Amino acid sequence: KLLQPLLDYVRDKNSVRLIGPSDATQKAATVAMVGQKPGAKLAAELAPLGVMAGGGDFYGVRCMDAMGIDPSFGALRVSFVHYTTQEEVKKLINALDHVL
Repeated sequence: KLLQPLLDYVRDKNSVRLIGPSDATQKAATVAMVGQKPGAKLAAELAPLGVMAGGGDFYGVRCMDAMGIDPSFGALRVSFVHYTTQEEVKKLINALDHVL
């Protein structure tokens, strides 16, 4: 209910590559994506919009290499917790619209 709208949004963005399944029933509540800007830059651009995210290789250099992702470019990663609200998901999607 919370995760699927974000997955749908990222999946439908031509400029963004979703890492992992696009079906919320098939994944944990951590979403990684690769956009047109380095992951760390995207995370920094989300911060003033009130969204806390991470960017980088997340110690998965060999995994990123295997997926054809330059580890120095990195990915953007966002996570949900048990108290994440629908409003926060909408805020995240809106913020992603501004930075992606």
